[in-house]
Amino acid sequence: MLTDDLLWDYADGFLAADEKTRVEVYLRQHPEWQERLDAIMAEKRAFHALPLEKPKPGFSDRVMAAWAAETHANFVATSKGKDWIVYLISAVLGLFICAAVVVAGMQSAPAQLPVELPEVPAYNWGKVFDNQILQFGLFFVLALITLKFVEKYLEQRKMLEKLNAHR
Repeated sequence: MLTDDLLWDYADGFLAADEKTRVEVYLRQHPEWQERLDAIMAEKRAFHALPLEKPKPGFSDRVMAAWAAETHANFVATSKGKDWIVYLISAVLGLFICAAVVVAGMQSAPAQLPVELPEVPAYNWGKVFDNQILQFGLFFVLALITLKFVEKYLEQRKMLEKLNAHR
């Protein structure tokens, strides 16, 4: 079976001897493909007949500068608002500090409140947060998440600085 790609390779002389022989045999048996080959050869002659133009001086520099400017503009447009990472880290650390204050306040609260609250059957979450392993585990996980966010933020800043340096 013959394809246009194989026919173009034949016309360009890229085929091995055995493939070339098979294409020639196929072309003799199927004249419609010979017409297609003739059209390809006519296109090749037309391409070779076109005059070659020499680009103006500085053409490649202008193309590269335009490409760099477009890439930089796209990067800046997609990186706008990336400071949300800093706000997220601040919020997580703020919540962590608030949680520590609340837990410390619960531990130092008097056993008897001046006003008696009605008893509500519920799970005692205070016992869960009294577990030191859980407290340190939460701190460790929050610290790892914070470091990961800081790392991503710094990577983006470094990439932006590289792009600015290339301009």
